Amino acid sequence: MRRTAILMSSSLLAAAMLSGCGGDTQPSPPSAAPLTPLPVVTSTAPAAAGDIVISNMSYTVPPSVKPGQQLTIVNNDDANHTVTADENNLFDVRISSGGGRETLTAPTTPGSYPFHCKYHANMQGVLTVA
Repeated sequence: MRRTAILMSSSLLAAAMLSGCGGDTQPSPPSAAPLTPLPVVTSTAPAAAGDIVISNMSYTVPPSVKPGQQLTIVNNDDANHTVTADENNLFDVRISSGGGRETLTAPTTPGSYPFHCKYHANMQGVLTVA
């Protein structure tokens, strides 16, 4: 009799445990679709032919500009840069990274004007005013 009581208790306990594990009538919430990241646009307009463009840690400078001409400097690098005249503090423009744009007014006297980046000593160029 004792054996039957233990067997019956064990069976009832197992049945109670199994009844709590199944038969849930609530549907599972739908899983969310993975999000696709949007592309990042760093510059909305291409540089014009007379612009100074900074890319890959170097300057692309027009062959020559007119005295007093307004130039746009476009920085396509991931680092901030400057266009700083080597002599006489004629110009010193800081351009933010990632498509930053700033304006530079060319000197009014014709000549060659060497410049550099204050932050990266290997970056040098020459602005020719004719």
